Amino acid sequence: MKIILMAAAILAILYFVACEESATGVEGASSGGSTTLPSGSTTTTTTSTSSSTNSDAANTSGISTTTNESTSTTGSETTTYDSSSPKVVTITDWTCAPMQQVGPIKANFSEADIISYFGAGNVKRQNIGLGEGETAPGTIVWPNSKNKLIIKWREGQEYKQIEKIRIDGQGAEWKTKEGIGVGTSLEELVRINGKHFKFFGFDWDYAGLTTDWENGAINKKLAVYLTPSNPEAAFPHLLGDKLFQSNHPKAADANLKVTSLVINF
Repeated sequence: MKIILMAAAILAILYFVACEESATGVEGASSGGSTTLPSGSTTTTTTSTSSSTNSDAANTSGISTTTNESTSTTGSETTTYDSSSPKVVTITDWTCAPMQQVGPIKANFSEADIISYFGAGNVKRQNIGLGEGETAPGTIVWPNSKNKLIIKWREGQEYKQIEKIRIDGQGAEWKTKEGIGVGTSLEELVRINGKHFKFFGFDWDYAGLTTDWENGAINKKLAVYLTPSNPEAAFPHLLGDKLFQSNHPKAADANLKVTSLVINF
C-alpha cells in the first residue's frame, strides 16, 4: 500500500513539473523571443523580419542616389567640350588658296565640319575684331598655336558659311601656292605679283593692308597686312588711311614684311 502511495506522489510531482515547463514556453513565445520547438528548429520573430526589411529599404535608397549622380555627370559630359585632351591632327597640306581651301578646310566647311576634323578641344568660338571697334562671331582653330586660324563667318550664315580666314602666327606654316606666308618680304611680294602694288599707311586700324594688286599675278581674293621691321623709317612718311605705292622710297627702308594673311572665300 505504501508503495502505491509513493508511486502516486511521484507521478503527481512529474505532472506538476511538466505543466510548469509548458507555461514557461508559452510566455517566451508571446514575448517575441525564439522558441525551441519539439523538432529542434528555430523560428524568426517579427522583430527580426522588420529589421531585414529596413535594411533593404536603405539599400534601395543608396542605388537611387548613385544613379542620379551618374546621370548628372553623363549629362555634363555630353554638353561640354573637353579641351584638356585635344585631338592630335596631322596636316600634310598647308596650302592656302582663296575661294578654295586653307589646308584641310574647304570652302563649303561649316563649324561642325571643322570640329569634326580638328576635334572639339582644338576649336573655340570667339568674337573677332574687324577694326574700328567692330566685332563679329568667329571660330578659332588651334588658339594657342603659331598655326592658329581665325575664321569669320558670312553675315546671316554664322557657323555655316566661311567668309574669310586670317593667319597671323609668327612662323606659321600656312602658305599660298606661290609661297606667300607670314614673314614674306615686300620685295618677294613684288616679284611674285610681277609688278608694284598699293598698301595702306600705318598707325591706324587697317595699317599695312594690301588688297589692290594692280591686276598682277597675286589672287585678288588674297589680302595681306604689312608691318615695318624698321618703324623709324616708316614714320612719318607712311602713316594714315591713305594708299602708298610699294616702290615708295621709304617702303624699302622700312623693310616691310607680311604679318597677316587673309584668305577670302
